[in-house]
Amino acid sequence: MEHIAHAERTKKKPDYHDHTRAELLTFFPQTPRALLDVGCGAGGTAAAAKERWPACRTVGVELDAEAAERARARLDRVLEVNAETLDLFAEGEREIDAVLLADVLEHLVDPWSFLRRLRAMVRPGAAIVASIPNVANLWLLEEIAAGRFTYTGGGLLDVTHLRFFTRATIGTLFTESGYTIERWSRITDGRVDDLTRRRILGIMLPEYFFGRVAGRRVRVRGVDPEGYQDLRTIQFVVVARAPG
Repeated sequence: MEHIAHAERTKKKPDYHDHTRAELLTFFPQTPRALLDVGCGAGGTAAAAKERWPACRTVGVELDAEAAERARARLDRVLEVNAETLDLFAEGEREIDAVLLADVLEHLVDPWSFLRRLRAMVRPGAAIVASIPNVANLWLLEEIAAGRFTYTGGGLLDVTHLRFFTRATIGTLFTESGYTIERWSRITDGRVDDLTRRRILGIMLPEYFFGRVAGRRVRVRGVDPEGYQDLRTIQFVVVARAPG
């Protein structure tokens, strides 16, 4: 029975491959001529890119056969391959100048090697937009403090995540792979605000006070304003540039 309950908690959501991240397209610093969407799912985000930039060629990479078939009706081309063995040159794709990595790197066995190989396959100066979960999120630290690290069908503890990153290790991942990070952005987690919100004698206390942030179980000291925002972050968005 315990095995069945775990399977129910961790099975993928019905719309797992349909999730569209059109908001990530706004992070590209210029209009792409050829966009590579790695882990494109059913193609919703790349299809939104096609609507936003009609002249842009959209190429998806998707290992799930059913999702890839659906994406083919929406994109210019879909490569049904494992991202970690992707060879754009062998596929005849030599003009990629923009890459979307929406919730992808944490699923890879070796994201470091993948980024280094990708750098050699895209146009010089290509823009990379990546969204990556933040394992140093205060809600997750609270879960760990309670002895819980429960995998689910999506989110921070998606059962298919193989790698876990903080802001610092994301920075190292890109810079050591040969990219320049041009911009950081955050997607915040409302659960963290709920954890840190409290009243004393009817007075609402600030969530961040004299360098300290307190949850229910976890108290973090020596926190600067940026570190406080990092604790509130469920996902970082990185804009990086391939060497050019």
